[in-house]
Amino acid sequence: MAKRAGKEPFEITSEEALAFIRRMQKRFRTAPRTKAGMARLQKYLAKFTDQQLRAVGRRVQGDLMLRPPKTIPAQNVRKRKQRKRAG
Repeated sequence: MAKRAGKEPFEITSEEALAFIRRMQKRFRTAPRTKAGMARLQKYLAKFTDQQLRAVGRRVQGDLMLRPPKTIPAQNVRKRKQRKRAG
């Protein structure tokens, strides 16, 4: 896949995305189960542009997928026993 020229991969920072998610979680503790609850959520999200919501989604996904792998010290890794192959 070719990168899009002239476009930043993330328009917002990780901290801004986290703040957005936390505000949303504070306001909506559980997923809406009623039509009224869904209407409240849609009204809240209507305050933001599609670009803003996509930027938050891209940042969150990027932070999750591009996070550096955890490094485990060699002394903490158990060595696996080699199984003998039949044959």
